[in-house]
Amino acid sequence: MVFSDKIKDLSKGNAQKIQLIAVLMFEPKLIILDEPFSGLDPVNAELLNNAILELKRKGSMIVFSSHSMDNVEKVSDKILMLKHGETVLNGEIKDIYKDFIREYLTINGIKNIDFFKKYNGVSDIQQMKNGNIKMKLVNEQVGKVIFRDIVKEYGYIPLFNQSYPSLEEIFKRKAID
Repeated sequence: MVFSDKIKDLSKGNAQKIQLIAVLMFEPKLIILDEPFSGLDPVNAELLNNAILELKRKGSMIVFSSHSMDNVEKVSDKILMLKHGETVLNGEIKDIYKDFIREYLTINGIKNIDFFKKYNGVSDIQQMKNGNIKMKLVNEQVGKVIFRDIVKEYGYIPLFNQSYPSLEEIFKRKAID
């Protein structure tokens, strides 16, 4: 990129960076962005994310549309998802998660995957390459039972994480419903 280049001659990512810099340097109170991370490499996406968060910290209101749920989760306090013009998700992210159960369990420190097959309410048990065992639970109580049994049988394990579906998975579920 040379300073004499015209924006229309730049790559999509570089053109987008220049346009965003031109807008963000004035620290506007309202910013509307449409897919701002599209076409950016991971380094530039992080720089843009940091710039957006800095403006947010300074009090700017940021409205953006994105299909990247990772970016939505990093930047947004509230989200709105529309499907065919109808609202299917609306609210603060922490409240949206509360509509779902902690249905995923990730464990590390147990090599015997068969240990988990005895539990009703456990499905999709997978041994990951990093040594983690991941599974899906029918309800949160199953996780409590597994935790209790692991402590009895193994004592300490380095990782026990029972989590909600990701925002991306929630998005997919709502898009299909």
